Amino acid sequence: MSTTCHKHEQRHVIKFNILNNITTFGVLHTPVQACTPYPLVIILHGLASNKIGSKRTHVQLAENLTQCGIAALRVDLPGHGDSEGSLYDFSFSDYINSANEIVSYGYGLNTIDTKNIAIFGSSLGATLALLNMPTLPYVKSLAVWAPTIQGAIWLQEAINIPNTILAHAPASEDILYAGMPINKTFCSQFIQMDVTKEVPKFSDSLSILHMQGEDDTTVSLHHQKIFATAMSQKPNPFEMRTYPNVGHHVPLSCSMLSELVQWLKHQLIP
Repeated sequence: MSTTCHKHEQRHVIKFNILNNITTFGVLHTPVQACTPYPLVIILHGLASNKIGSKRTHVQLAENLTQCGIAALRVDLPGHGDSEGSLYDFSFSDYINSANEIVSYGYGLNTIDTKNIAIFGSSLGATLALLNMPTLPYVKSLAVWAPTIQGAIWLQEAINIPNTILAHAPASEDILYAGMPINKTFCSQFIQMDVTKEVPKFSDSLSILHMQGEDDTTVSLHHQKIFATAMSQKPNPFEMRTYPNVGHHVPLSCSMLSELVQWLKHQLIP
């Protein structure tokens, strides 16, 4: 099914299976004024979020990309948005695998320029993208917003720095993230996660942009420094940008989105 929403784009509602039998849904935005095959940006959302993004930021990003002649694919991770299952049903490994399958689905679309594919990941989606980079050599560019780089560091900071996003359910032993119970296997796997172990296996040609708000209390800027140190051992094109008076969520009120679109356009359109 496709519906013309703006003069510059068409939206196509898609449905496919991930993790063998979990049905999920997505939206493919394609530019009307450009010719196939299109460059593509695959958008991976955060934990307890969905393909729309906070304050519809992922929709806005997709619309802005199609204005530049770039297609965009937004898909719900399992247990999120319109996908089957609940957050509690899936481990961290499940999310790593599902992100890989979503990217592979985008790569397989017949209207896409497979030599010009990028990923934008936000929060958990950013971490999942980074962890998958060694197995996705066809991804040309990666932009990440506020990824957790080391799970053990995140846990230590979550314990020591007061924040309202992580809690225990009063009537059970469940761990709540943003008020939603998460799988204990997810927690144990997440704590052991270390993106820096994957960095040496990145393709040397992969361009990376790391972006984060300076007032982020969910994922500290310490993670950005850890990642920068790991990337310093690689020849990859790599940029870091921080944004004052911005927290963990992708902002609408500063230059971040427009800068992201321009960076992706520079990467994907010669």
